[in-house]
Amino acid sequence: MAFSFNNTINKIYMQVIFAFVSAFLLILSTAGFGLSYFVFFAFIPLLYALSAEKSRPILLGMITGFLYFIVCLSWMMITFGYFGGAPLIAALALLIFISFIGAFFFFVPFTYVFARFSKNPYILALLFVLLEAIKGTVFFGGVPWLNLAQSQYKNILILQSVSVFGEYGLSFLIMLINIFLFNIITSPKEKKNIPLLIISICVMILPGLFRALYPIEYKEIKKIAVIQPGYNQEDKWDVNKWLNIVNDINLQVIKASNANVDMIVLPESSYPLKILSADFLLEFLNNISTKTPIILGADRRINIDNESRLFNTMVLIDNKTLHFYDKRHLTPFGEYFPFENILRPVKEFFFGKGSMFSPGDKINILSSGSIKAGPVICFESAFSPLINDSIMFGANLLVIISNDTWFGKNQGRIQHLAVDTIRAVEYGRAVARATQDGISAFIMPNGNIPLMEDKQIPQVLIQNVPLVEHKTFFALYGNIWIAFIIPLIYYEIRKKKKLKKNDHGK
Repeated sequence: MAFSFNNTINKIYMQVIFAFVSAFLLILSTAGFGLSYFVFFAFIPLLYALSAEKSRPILLGMITGFLYFIVCLSWMMITFGYFGGAPLIAALALLIFISFIGAFFFFVPFTYVFARFSKNPYILALLFVLLEAIKGTVFFGGVPWLNLAQSQYKNILILQSVSVFGEYGLSFLIMLINIFLFNIITSPKEKKNIPLLIISICVMILPGLFRALYPIEYKEIKKIAVIQPGYNQEDKWDVNKWLNIVNDINLQVIKASNANVDMIVLPESSYPLKILSADFLLEFLNNISTKTPIILGADRRINIDNESRLFNTMVLIDNKTLHFYDKRHLTPFGEYFPFENILRPVKEFFFGKGSMFSPGDKINILSSGSIKAGPVICFESAFSPLINDSIMFGANLLVIISNDTWFGKNQGRIQHLAVDTIRAVEYGRAVARATQDGISAFIMPNGNIPLMEDKQIPQVLIQNVPLVEHKTFFALYGNIWIAFIIPLIYYEIRKKKKLKKNDHGK
């Protein structure tokens, strides 16, 4: 006999309370808040409310999603308001707008389908992952942020599952566990839910057990230095402080080079001036590069078809030779304004009339000796296909440079680190991660972070990292797991129809 709800859950205020509880649990589970295991039962209160006879799925989806996004993306107030120069009210309006759109398009479809169409766990979990994928490819050009899998970036055992199923595969398993737990609570006499829950958990942790027994093999280790300049973003805008900043960073570079490292990595926007047009600085870096190759971020303006275009570029200086990678996936609102031709007045209100960046169109591997660095600039790390391009071109190390100053001191920086950790495990590559003022880190191919600096201070981090040629199952086959879920959904639907037919026959 199915679980019967009393009249209390039909009350709108009770459903709202349950939606608030789910939102609260989801928020606490995200990177930055640290209670990662909450994600495995965070949806249960929401599902309980949605199962009421008089549920309000659109309202409940909006409440849960809006609260989740507006709290977890609150760092946008600092990004657009304080650092971006937008008026406080405008930054708040943009945060509210993005949270509203996120809730409506990426929570409401899930809650509506659950309440009105299907309780099938596989359909629901796959729908939620599909919504994550749409958010990650369509929403303002793609924002693969705050996916369920990212909550597990510190759980090394669970995290290994992304090397087989990818980030969306782990999100699918997390949602599946939520639904099976809900079914066990609300329909205790349906015995099949317990073994299905056990199977889901086993599938999630088996890759981790396998990796513990058989670590990723590598033949070579390189000593890499990551430099975190650690100066205040406000000082970057003060011309009178530029010389002191440049001197301090140069001393860090010299310190790293004297440590006999195999490569030095500086962050995006490392120097407060145009590196490629500052002859004295370029001469210094060229001289260092005769001993130690250097990777750093720089703005690069070039003429293409008689048009001046600005690129966010990763530069490798190796024995006075410069190699370039131009950022391919730009950050919306930060480096380009979505629908600029239509919303030009809005763009100028937020960012003024300054030129936006152009996207690069080439996959480049920045190679020095046996190091084949897959270049990743800031927001690009959120896009798994971009990393896959580098892996298929032979990258044996990922170099991620960023300027996470824009997040301020809140959880946005940790959310970004969680994304980078997912990428390291998905593709089984060590990561050298350099940021302007934290979090700079080294991430191993299994997601372990042996060395990091999360304080906004100058620091030189040095770590031995493996150069890995092995390709993970996910790198080779992507989201092939979906091919096994579709037949399972088909089987469950046919089985349900057959049972209904037999019931009517009786």
